[in-house]
Amino acid sequence: MIYHHFAPVPKAFWSFETGKPFKRCSMCDGDLMAEGANYLVEKAYKKKETLFEYAMCYECYLSVQESLSEQSKKLIANYFEEHLDFDSRGSQMLEKNGKRTRSWLAECMVKGTPRWKCEEHQIYGWFVDKDIVFNGMPYMLSGAVIDDLLKLLSPETAGTLDDLSNKLFGIDLPQSVLLV
Repeated sequence: MIYHHFAPVPKAFWSFETGKPFKRCSMCDGDLMAEGANYLVEKAYKKKETLFEYAMCYECYLSVQESLSEQSKKLIANYFEEHLDFDSRGSQMLEKNGKRTRSWLAECMVKGTPRWKCEEHQIYGWFVDKDIVFNGMPYMLSGAVIDDLLKLLSPETAGTLDDLSNKLFGIDLPQSVLLV
């Protein structure tokens, strides 16, 4: 993958547990700081309390994506297509906010709800080793959007996400973990 807009990993995406950037994949324990390593970070909050967080290397991310049902993937893709133009989001956000991560995460990218008004929210970012990538990500989704997306999941996909949360956290969080 070729990216053009980078900045050092912002504190918003550092691990709550260590107070530092993630260094290992939460699934396979792969080295995320290896040169060129691509990975996703997802963090979920209730008000300001961290509910969960993980980092997942590109290979593990692809593996999980492939395990989701075609129906769920299609419904989620349609949901985002109906509610925003993700392809142009990156250039619009760069023009408006530059590489100020806080601005990219200030409101739900789908509903526009300010983060401070969200009872629950999740943030997502894409990274290459020591840098965040500004490519439509990072973004924030409100709890309302997460609820909308959960309603679209097939029983098969809900089971897959349940298995994933067990693997990542040792507990069931199927209503929270969404690799979108």
